[in-house]
Amino acid sequence: DVGLFSIALAAAMIVSIFQDLGITRFISGQPQMSPAALPHYAAVAVSIGWSVAAIVALAAPFVAHFYAQPALAPLLWLIAASYLVTPYATVPAALLVREMDFRTLFQVNAGSALAGNGTAIALAACGFGASSLAWGVLATAVARAAIANIHRAVRPRMPENTASVRPMLGFSSMSFVLSASAAIGHRSQDLIVGRVLGIAATGLFSRASALAGQLTTLVTGAIGSVFYSAFARKRDAGEPLAEPYLHLVACYTALNWAAMVGLALAAEPLVLLLYGPNWIGSAPLLRWTALGEIFFVAIPLQMDVPLLLGQIRRLVWVNLLDTCAAVAILTAGCFIGLEAAGISRVVYGFVWWVIYALYLGRLIGFRFGALMSVYARSGICALVAGVPLMIALWQGMEPGLLALLLLSASGVLAWLVALAATRHSAWKEVRMMAEALSRPILSRLAG
Repeated sequence: DVGLFSIALAAAMIVSIFQDLGITRFISGQPQMSPAALPHYAAVAVSIGWSVAAIVALAAPFVAHFYAQPALAPLLWLIAASYLVTPYATVPAALLVREMDFRTLFQVNAGSALAGNGTAIALAACGFGASSLAWGVLATAVARAAIANIHRAVRPRMPENTASVRPMLGFSSMSFVLSASAAIGHRSQDLIVGRVLGIAATGLFSRASALAGQLTTLVTGAIGSVFYSAFARKRDAGEPLAEPYLHLVACYTALNWAAMVGLALAAEPLVLLLYGPNWIGSAPLLRWTALGEIFFVAIPLQMDVPLLLGQIRRLVWVNLLDTCAAVAILTAGCFIGLEAAGISRVVYGFVWWVIYALYLGRLIGFRFGALMSVYARSGICALVAGVPLMIALWQGMEPGLLALLLLSASGVLAWLVALAATRHSAWKEVRMMAEALSRPILSRLAG
């Protein structure tokens, strides 16, 4: 069931590159924005979204035939229905990012996630199988559009001429090529595994990839949105970006590397706890995927910063190189076997890092010596954070939920000590966060 849904979603997501066409980045990154043009942007988003829905719906029987899985067609039709609703949230959500109103954006994202996941779990419990996940996608889209428009309503209205949307369309033309290349590189993974290794292998591979990706989003997902808006303001003020970018790298790697080391070490007990014994085959894949993720978080905002600096044409060529590497390396791994497909994520991660580290180093002007110094501190802190788990596993312990929680808490304490000892720049952020959280408590006690 999970393999079927993963292939259906991957096929639909490749077509969905037409849906946004850079509208979100255009709105959130523009120095000046005309409020009168917003309904026109929303109308363009809706028109594109409905066209994508029609393409996915018409392609559904052909995809089902290609994989010899008739059950794929109804899944794709449900996902297509979600594309009828999704564009109604595009402009409102982009405005929230632009305004750095992350409290409201959290309500939009959390509310839609609860609605979608609740729907999927309830239907799965009732025996709906793979379609429960597709219904969850539709419920997420409906809830996101509804909540976003409650907070920041933008009613779509077709423009009388193209003058008001011409700047956005000009940006979108190159953004489309960029999005197409990125979608092929990232969304084709399940399609390649499904075609070469089969549906069951796709289910295992997709769960490993999803768990590592979800942990990255959980740990540092909010940081990217904040820094994107902050970088846009620094760009408009003419300030250099090298120093704040290295600080961003420090925050990303300090948090994510420690989390990924823990995920790689605890792959088997985590899979057993989260998915059950039927999914134990995804544990080795999870370990390799987590190690590969270490490279992917080492150069954050690799697409956003060049776009902010007006480098979209060059970024397209860089991204095409990245896409070719992604497809070639994963395909080669799949022809060897499922675990080789997992190992290919580490190989591709290194190639990806080389491509974007060289590109952003030249673009922003940061020194590689300073970058390596950040990496060294983050690496030491990540290894220290993993010491409790390493000791437990070396002694042959098979930790349950409580033991994993205690080991993780010990790892966090060791990580904090390492941050302070290495004078990691992320330590300042930790202290600021602790002060912000403790200030209301102290004021209440004082009162």
